[in-house]
Amino acid sequence: MAEPTIIIGGGPTGLGAALHLDGDWLLFERDGRIGGTCQTDVIDGFAFDHAGHIVFTTDPYVQALIPDLLGDNIHWQTRESWVYSKGVFTRYPFQANTYGLPVEVVKECLLGLIDATYASQDGPPPANFEEWIVRTFGQGIADHFMLPYNRKVWAVPLTLMSYDWMSDRVMQPRIDQVLEGALRPGVKDWGPNARFGYPLRGGFQAYMDALMSRLDASRVHTGRAVTAIAPRRRTVTLADGEEVGYDQLISTMPLPVLARLIDDAPAAVRDAAAGLLSTTVVCVNLGIDRADITEKHWIYYPEDTVFHRIFVQSNASPYNAPPGTSAYICEITTSPYKPLEREGLVDRVVADCQRVGMLAPDDEIVVSQVVEIPYGYVIYTPDRARQVGLIQEYLRGQGIHSVGRFGEWCYYNSDHAILAGKRAAEAVRAAQAGEGRAAGETVGTPAG
Repeated sequence: MAEPTIIIGGGPTGLGAALHLDGDWLLFERDGRIGGTCQTDVIDGFAFDHAGHIVFTTDPYVQALIPDLLGDNIHWQTRESWVYSKGVFTRYPFQANTYGLPVEVVKECLLGLIDATYASQDGPPPANFEEWIVRTFGQGIADHFMLPYNRKVWAVPLTLMSYDWMSDRVMQPRIDQVLEGALRPGVKDWGPNARFGYPLRGGFQAYMDALMSRLDASRVHTGRAVTAIAPRRRTVTLADGEEVGYDQLISTMPLPVLARLIDDAPAAVRDAAAGLLSTTVVCVNLGIDRADITEKHWIYYPEDTVFHRIFVQSNASPYNAPPGTSAYICEITTSPYKPLEREGLVDRVVADCQRVGMLAPDDEIVVSQVVEIPYGYVIYTPDRARQVGLIQEYLRGQGIHSVGRFGEWCYYNSDHAILAGKRAAEAVRAAQAGEGRAAGETVGTPAG
C-alpha cells in the first residue's frame, strides 16, 4: 500500500496544497486550529487577526477562487490608507501624496526627487536597499518617510538588505505624479489593493475556514507538531513519538526550522538556513468603547511611535467589533537589531495612540491582547538567493517540496501562498508520475 503525501503546516500554503492534491494525503498542523499566520482570535465579540490582512489578488485563478470559497461572506471596499507624519495625515503612498505637509518638507521632497531623477546614471548600481531608496526617491522623501518607516518595519539596518524583492511593493510614481500630489489632494487608487475584500463575518480566519471546508477533515490533524524528519526512511516523527511514513513531503515550515528537524542535514545547509534573517511581528490588539473613531483602514507611522502601522480592524468589517465599539491592531516589528521591551507594552501603545490622535484620553480600552508572530517578514539580503538556492537544492534531492512564504523565504501574501501550495501539489503529481520535479524548481517570486 502506497504511503500518503504528508503536508506540514495548515496555513494558506498547506491548505492550498491539500485542496489541489489527488490521492492519499495527511496534513499535520502544530497549532490547535488551521490558519497559520492568517488566524483570527475572537475576544468578547472583537475579532482580531494575527496582523492586518486583506483579500486581493491580480492572479486570475485566485480571483475566481475567492468568490467560490467565500460566496456572500465578503465585504468589498475602496482602500483608505494613510500616513501620519509631521502631525498631519497624508494619503498613501507618501512619495506621491505630500500635499498638506509643511511647505519646507514638500520642497525638500520635490527638490530631492528632481535631483535623483536627473542624476548621472554612470557608476555602479546601488549597493543595498538604503542606497536604492535615496537614489530612487531623493534625499527628501528618503529622510521624511522611506528611511525611517522601512527601518521600523524591517527592524534591521537597511544597508543589510537587497532591493531585488520589491516588484510592485514599493511604488515608484513618475515625477509629474509626484508634483501633482504635492499641489492638491492625492488619489486613493494607487496599487493593486486599492479595492480589496475582507470576510464579512469570522475575521480573516473565515477565508482559511472556507479552504478547510473543501477538504476531507479526517485527513487534517491539528495539535500534531512534526519534531523530526528522516528523508532516507521517508518518515516524520510527531511530538507524541508517533512515526508516519510518506511518499512525498510538502513542508511549509520556516526553512531554519525545517533544516534543524532533518536528521542528517549537511552542516552547509543548516548554516545557510540559520543565516536567513526575519522579523518577529508583535500585535497589540485594542478593543475600544467608542464607535466610528476613524474612516481609515490603516495608517503608517514613520516617526517615533512604538508601532509602525495601525490596522483598523473594525473598518475591515462591521462585524469585527460589537456595536458601539472599535478595534485596532497595532503592529510592531522586532529583531535582534531592534529589540522590544515587552513589559508595559500595552500602556506604551495606548499612550502613543493618544499622542497621534487615534484615542482620546477618556476612551475606555475594554479588551487588550498581545500576539507574537515569531516569523513575521522575511528579510531579503544580498546572500539570500545563494542561501535559499543551496537549501532548496538539497531538499529537492531528498524529495522534499519546501514552499510558501517561509518555505521559500519569499515575500508572499495569502494569494501567493495559496498558489505556492497549488504548485506544490502539481509538483507532487509530477514526481509520482515519474517526472522527478520538485516544487522548488517551479516556484519563484510571483510578479503580482
